[in-house]
Amino acid sequence: MSAGQLLAVGVIAFLALSAFVDVATSIGKVGANSGPPQGQLGGQVDGLHMTVGREARLTFDLFLGSGGAMSPACIGANLTPEFKVVKVTFLGSPGGPWRNDESCGGILETGSTIPIVIYVVPQYPGDYSIRVRPKVRARTVGVGTGGSISVGA
Repeated sequence: MSAGQLLAVGVIAFLALSAFVDVATSIGKVGANSGPPQGQLGGQVDGLHMTVGREARLTFDLFLGSGGAMSPACIGANLTPEFKVVKVTFLGSPGGPWRNDESCGGILETGSTIPIVIYVVPQYPGDYSIRVRPKVRARTVGVGTGGSISVGA
């Protein structure tokens, strides 16, 4: 073989090896972000005090640590009938209506955090145990938070 032919064979071998390595590493990256999303909800619920008939906010940060994207990103909580949910915002934008104890809005990519605010109006005085969870289409997908809310007349 001539020097030119050896050089051509070397270049072809290098390109083939590079393509193989690129495909192999891409498969590894796709596998790391596949599977069900695992969200983590941060925020304080325990010890909140509210007044019947006066709008209040429940503020949370939703972090997606692993898995695929949350599409749509949802938040669920056992708020009704004790609280009327006025609206829910995801990253400042209005979410969907509060139905079946949840609201959805937007897409959350792995490694991202978005603020979520639930605007509520307490309907009755009392002490209520609240549990809030990250969800995707009525399915809990990660770690929630909770606590007790005291509502005065």
